[in-house]
Amino acid sequence: MSEPPVSIVLPVFNAEETIAEAVESCLRQSMESFELVVLLDGCSDRSGEIVESYGDPRIRILERTHRGVRRAAEEAMASCRAPLIARMDADDVSHPDRLSSQYQFLQNSPDCAAVSGGVRLLEAQGEGMQRYVDWVNGLLDSEDIARERFVECPVIQPSLMFRRSGFEAVGGYHEVEWAEDHDLFLRMIRAGMRIGKMEKTVLSWRDSPGRLTRTHPAYAEEQVWGMKAHHLSCEPEVSSLGVAICGAGPIGKRLARMLGRKGVSVRGFFEVHPRRVGEEIAGVPVVGQEEFGTRWRDAVLLSAVGIGGGREKVRELARAEGYAEGENFWCCC
Repeated sequence: MSEPPVSIVLPVFNAEETIAEAVESCLRQSMESFELVVLLDGCSDRSGEIVESYGDPRIRILERTHRGVRRAAEEAMASCRAPLIARMDADDVSHPDRLSSQYQFLQNSPDCAAVSGGVRLLEAQGEGMQRYVDWVNGLLDSEDIARERFVECPVIQPSLMFRRSGFEAVGGYHEVEWAEDHDLFLRMIRAGMRIGKMEKTVLSWRDSPGRLTRTHPAYAEEQVWGMKAHHLSCEPEVSSLGVAICGAGPIGKRLARMLGRKGVSVRGFFEVHPRRVGEEIAGVPVVGQEEFGTRWRDAVLLSAVGIGGGREKVRELARAEGYAEGENFWCCC
C-alpha cells in the first residue's frame, strides 16, 4: 500500500455516543487520500464495534489495554505511515475541508512545523470555555501563538496538523505532571519551530462536564503554574538574568515561589495596590508603578496580573518602556 499524505490519529476511550460523528467527519473529508488510525484505549463499550462497522479501507484499528490518552495517541502516531499527522479526538468533528486546507498550508509553508485553525465550540458548559476558545481564535498567526504561549495553551490540539519530523525532533509527548499537549507546543516553539494558524474554522470542539481539562489532575492550577515555571526557567534570559514580576498578589507569589524552586532569581515585584507597596515577599521587595521601567531593568519582566484587563495594561506599560515581548517580557496569565 502506498504511503498516504496524511495520517489522522484518533485515540478512543468509551466514546460510543460521539465516535460515529467523529469518524464520519473524517471519512467525509474533501481530501480523500489519508489513513485514519483509531486506537481503542481499553474500551468497554460499543466504540470498537461502531468503528469497525464502517468497513472503510482507510481506517486502521489498533486495540490496547487502557493506558490513557497520551500513551494512546503516542502509540497511534508511532504506527502512522504519513509524514503529516492530524490529531482528532473522539467527541469532536472535523470540518469537510480541514485536511485539504491544512495540507495545502503546510505544503506552501515549509518553515512551519504545524498548523492549527479556527475552532467552533459545541455544547459549551460555561462562559469560561467559550472565552478560552474566543481567545485562541483571536491568535491569528505563528507570532501570536509564540507570544501568548505562557498565558494559556495557544493551540487546541485536535485542530492541529503537524509534521511528524518536528514531533519526533522534540521527543514527542513527554510524561509530565501537567498537560502533555501544552508541554509539547512549548518545547516545539522553544526549539525554533513555527506553529501556523489558518483563519478558517477546521474543527467543532465538544465541551462536556467530563472533559479532562475539568477532571484530570494535570490541569489543576498548581500543575499549570508548575509547567509555566518550568518552561520559563528554560528560557536562557530568564535563567541568566532573573525576573521582575508585575503583580504581588496570589498569582505573582505562586509564580515567584515556583521559579525560585527552579533556581531563577526573582529580583522584585511591581504592584499598584498601595497596601502591598513597600512590603517584602520572601525577602524580595515590592515597589510601586513609579519605578516601573527603571528598577531591575536588566531582568526579564513577567506579567502575573490576574484581574480583568490587567494583561493589556501591563503590555501597554511595557511597550512604552521599550520592553520586547518574547525577548525580555512575557505575559503569564
